[in-house]
Order: sequence, then C-alpha cells, then structure tokens
Amino acid sequence: MWQDPIVEEVRKAGEELAKRANYDLHTFFENLRKSQNKRNARVVSRIKNEALYSEMLDTTESSKVSR
Repeated sequence: MWQDPIVEEVRKAGEELAKRANYDLHTFFENLRKSQNKRNARVVSRIKNEALYSEMLDTTESSKVSR
C-alpha cells in the first residue's frame, strides 16, 4: 500500500504532541494554546457566530444520504 509522506509526517507530529501531553486531551490543547500565544499566530480557531455554526451543521447533515 502506498503511503503519503506528508500524511506520515503529520501523524508523526501529532503523535509527538500527544506524547508530550501524556495523551491527555485537555493538556494537548492547552499546549497548543500556549504555543499559539508564544507565536502570536492562530493554531486553533473557533467559530464565534452561533448561527453560522448551526448553518454549517445543517448543511453537513443534509448532505448525508440516507439508505
């Protein structure tokens, strides 16, 4: 099976970040936020507009095909 080197690199980086956080999800994202603050760049963004978020969910749900 062919393996994409970019995907492998991303998975390796994710594993390293998880390992640094002792595989704790709360710590994982806390570390990302700290890194984001140090770099003054957005690593994780959030949707602030609740209506837009709901619309996105509705669009995603309606695109699913039921069988």
